[in-house]
Amino acid sequence: MTIAIVTGMGCVSAVGEGVEAFWNALLAGTTGIKEITEFSTEGLRNPRGGAVRLSENLRAFAVCEQVRARLLVFAFAAIDQALADASIDLTRLRASGRKVALIVGTSLGMSLVAPETVLEQLAEFEGDRSNADLRALGEAIERRYGLEGEVVVVTTACASSTHAIALACDMIRQDGYDLVIAGGADSLDRMKLLGHTALSTLTPDVPRPFSRARDGTLFGEGAGFLVLTPGEEGSPPRYAACVGAGFSTDVYHVTAPDPTGAGAAAAMRAALADANVEPDAVGHVNLHGSGTTLNDAVEFHALSQVFGARTASLPSTSIKAAIGHTMGAAGAIEAIATVLALRDEVAPPTAYVAADDVAFDLDLVTVSARRIGAMRFALSNSFGFGGANGALLFGR
Repeated sequence: MTIAIVTGMGCVSAVGEGVEAFWNALLAGTTGIKEITEFSTEGLRNPRGGAVRLSENLRAFAVCEQVRARLLVFAFAAIDQALADASIDLTRLRASGRKVALIVGTSLGMSLVAPETVLEQLAEFEGDRSNADLRALGEAIERRYGLEGEVVVVTTACASSTHAIALACDMIRQDGYDLVIAGGADSLDRMKLLGHTALSTLTPDVPRPFSRARDGTLFGEGAGFLVLTPGEEGSPPRYAACVGAGFSTDVYHVTAPDPTGAGAAAAMRAALADANVEPDAVGHVNLHGSGTTLNDAVEFHALSQVFGARTASLPSTSIKAAIGHTMGAAGAIEAIATVLALRDEVAPPTAYVAADDVAFDLDLVTVSARRIGAMRFALSNSFGFGGANGALLFGR
């Protein structure tokens, strides 16, 4: 049976560039929440977020590649890292006639942002100032990687890159693709944060997922991409295998999730069923864990429906307090964290939450990283506006 295996990964986040820098920061309990300086924060409920401070390397990369949009800088850097990690020469692979595709998830693709506000940090570059809308995003990736007609843009709110990875797995398992690069990218902008200020979904302080004191989320930016290739069941992959994926849609409200958690539970069950894996075999869950009052409660209800009483002893983590809610990139960045948790048999802590402050009967990893021991499977959840749900199951 053909499965999709992870052979390379790349990441840009508020806690570092590169997968190992990102992972080490998570394990150390480091948070990248900071004052946003890339645009005016006047009128926002909170002036902080998981902003990426562009390193000299990233700035030089953007100027060399003539890229103005922050989203594209993040995406290109993470894709390049993933290809290098997998030792893939994409040009040579394409020339050999292999079937290759790239799928990118994003929430809005900067389609609502005025061109002059796209890239304050790279103002020294006098190249193309055009906006990076959804179509332009796909076209820019096609041009750079020589993948004309083989780039798909997925936009399903904050489940976008989870759905992108799920689609990639199906392309490998069902459609005969030899390699699919899948993930997501998103960037902070004032318009999105004004919208969430109006919705009161931003915390005035810091995000505290699943805590009694939780009162909202903070947003972040960055990119995460995985290189997926075909493998045979039973053969050990370099990192992990994406063995199952699940989708569902609540059809409940234009923004709010179904308070019963039924849709989120359906996505998790579908991922398990796709892999023919029982819930008891899951050793860790990377939670959506946005930190909002309603969303965390819904996710707990969903976990309880899937895992029952075992929810109280299933090690779980939310990394959004460390890097911010990276919107369309969240699922891919969190998938990378899930794969690394499997590799190292350790779960990172949930920042800003004390052990005695957890509001639910949930085994939330807090304060410091926890050694879990041998795990066969780990689950990553993503739940977006409008009830767009996704879950990915990774196996060793």
